[in-house]
Amino acid sequence: MEKDKALRRKQTRKRRSPYLCNPRASWPCKGRYTPKKTLQQPTSYSNNTALPRQDSGEGENWGAGKLTGHYVSAKGAEEKLLLADKKRRNGMDSQSGELIGLHDQQGDRHQQFQIDNTEATFTRGQVQELLKYTHDLIVIFRLTDQWCLYANESWCQALGYSEAEAKTLYLWELVRSAERAKVSRITEILLKGESIEEIELTFSTRSGDLVWAIGKILCQKENGQPYSGACIFRNITAEKLFQAKYEQIFDNTREGLFEASLAGDVKVVNQSMATIYGYDSPAEFIEKVKNVSKLYVRLEHWQECIADLELKGEILQEVKVIKHGGTAIWVSERLRLTRSAQGQATGVEGFVQDISNQRQAEATLEVAKEQLQAVLDAVPGTVSLISSNFRYLGVNRHLAATYNMPLEHFVGREVGFRQGVFGKFVRDFFTNDVEEASIEIDAELDGAFRSDMVIAKKWLDNEAAVFVGIDITERKRAEAALQAEFAEAAEYVRSLLPAPITEPVAIDSRFIPSQQLGGDGFDYYWLDDDHLAVYLLDVSGHGSRAALLSVSVLNLLRSRFLPNTNFYQPNEVLAALNQLIQMDRQRNMYFTIWYGVYNQKERQLVYASAGHPPALLLFGSSDNVQVKQLRTSGCLPIGMFPTAQYVNDSCEIEDTSTLYVFSDGIYEIRLPDGTVWDLNDFLQLLRDCHRTGKAFSLEPILDAVRSLKAKETFEDDVSLLEVNFS
Repeated sequence: MEKDKALRRKQTRKRRSPYLCNPRASWPCKGRYTPKKTLQQPTSYSNNTALPRQDSGEGENWGAGKLTGHYVSAKGAEEKLLLADKKRRNGMDSQSGELIGLHDQQGDRHQQFQIDNTEATFTRGQVQELLKYTHDLIVIFRLTDQWCLYANESWCQALGYSEAEAKTLYLWELVRSAERAKVSRITEILLKGESIEEIELTFSTRSGDLVWAIGKILCQKENGQPYSGACIFRNITAEKLFQAKYEQIFDNTREGLFEASLAGDVKVVNQSMATIYGYDSPAEFIEKVKNVSKLYVRLEHWQECIADLELKGEILQEVKVIKHGGTAIWVSERLRLTRSAQGQATGVEGFVQDISNQRQAEATLEVAKEQLQAVLDAVPGTVSLISSNFRYLGVNRHLAATYNMPLEHFVGREVGFRQGVFGKFVRDFFTNDVEEASIEIDAELDGAFRSDMVIAKKWLDNEAAVFVGIDITERKRAEAALQAEFAEAAEYVRSLLPAPITEPVAIDSRFIPSQQLGGDGFDYYWLDDDHLAVYLLDVSGHGSRAALLSVSVLNLLRSRFLPNTNFYQPNEVLAALNQLIQMDRQRNMYFTIWYGVYNQKERQLVYASAGHPPALLLFGSSDNVQVKQLRTSGCLPIGMFPTAQYVNDSCEIEDTSTLYVFSDGIYEIRLPDGTVWDLNDFLQLLRDCHRTGKAFSLEPILDAVRSLKAKETFEDDVSLLEVNFS
């Protein structure tokens, strides 16, 4: 009895988890047991799966399945699962039952079960059914040809095969081609009766994806000879993919990254870290630097950082370091302690950025500050020096006086704190890839109107810019007064233009002056009961002189104050105007004109033009709109040459005819894409309006033209006459 107890204590010390017992082995399980042979202590695996080392004795050996720590057999019609405690617990004796201690992966949590002194019997099917619910990948293969004898459900799902399909495959077929030689070496080891404690393999799924797995491969014997290998793997695919993604980010980030021990020994660096310090590769960095303390100008700086990290956990600093070759640079460095699961400091991880250019710019600005101030103050306008992060580096005394603020009040402040429009201009200027820009800013300062022309130019490799403000308040006031005069002059010109008439010929007209006062003018009136005179002129240039010449011509024609001139003959009217008005007497100004006389009794139109766009005569039905251009060729504008000759031309007027006379401002329009609309485009627009029934009204035509423009206003005066002969 005492001998049995001693043997039992010896076995208890060797065993640390329950075993699956061979039913053909002579193991009594009635409260105490006497093993037929000594079993080696197994090692635990993930998720409570114990992985035993194989004994070298005779008899049948057993694989491992995930049965919450119990061992199961892979073959045999009927299996017996015996649960036995390693020692008595809490004073319980063998007659009342024993406790089982099941350990998880860390071994710090226990689940205890009390069982009777009986044998638990499992059939082969029950064992395989239990194996279905393990998350581990389990497959058993024959060593002679690597044919898969069994695969559990987790294995099949991971590789995309059914259980039936898995049993038709060979293990080497499932392993990635690059690792098939490894399978041969595994088989050689197993055929020697040895097991593999830990191995990592990569498998190919049915769809061609990769599955990474790590675990053990146990040698199973039959009749004392190695027969099969039992693979128990953990699927680490997600970990591998995450690690690959992390390594890609680690290697490709523009920020320098490193890990070091508390003593400063370099563990790992990325390519950006190596580049910042002048090395070609991370390997060269680690080989030549070895300890990060050597990077600092002050060798004791690393130990000071460790002391700060122990207090704060993380620090951010700008520090001077030495790169490869001995050059000193400035870096921004964020250091953080790494800790173990128990909270102990294990090392330091660092994030580094090269800020040498920024520090150099700041140093340059500081050195030049006093010199710049003297230059800035010498400029009569307002001057501000602003950095690329939108803060004032300095202003001159004129700007400070404008806002009644001391010079020091501006330095370091963000732009726009007094003038939002200027702040937006500064931000847009630094954002855009331009060297110079300007803007006019109108504002109210202390209740008074003020306008400045701000000119900006980048400086110091775009790290800063100079903004010069020129006071244009008086100029803007003068321009406003001039615009008011132009508006008054335009209103006077508009008052001289004729009102629409409806019979016996319907005439409508529109005059749209541009922002600058132009020289458009037109008129229509009856010379007698049967003859209607229609003309439109366009003086070159803009401004009051062009408008004055236009008004003078209107008065001459309206009063018929052209001696020895037959106003029924358009060519004579143009010749008389050319003799009276010459460029050398009109400050190099000239004008174009289209002049026509309509005989309503004969339904004939006689016309002549002097460098003016042709009038357009539209006639026919809406289904077949015809267009005729009315112009006389070879006729120069009025005022260019005193010897110029002008000729008449004529056409018959049908009942459905409509005549359009206009200045070039109606079709010389710059489109949003930069192209210019032309006469043919305008002609097609008139044709479309007649075809769709929008004729005999100028508004649809003008609305269509306005919709084409990139700007709200016309660049030139627009004059348009519509004469409906119906």
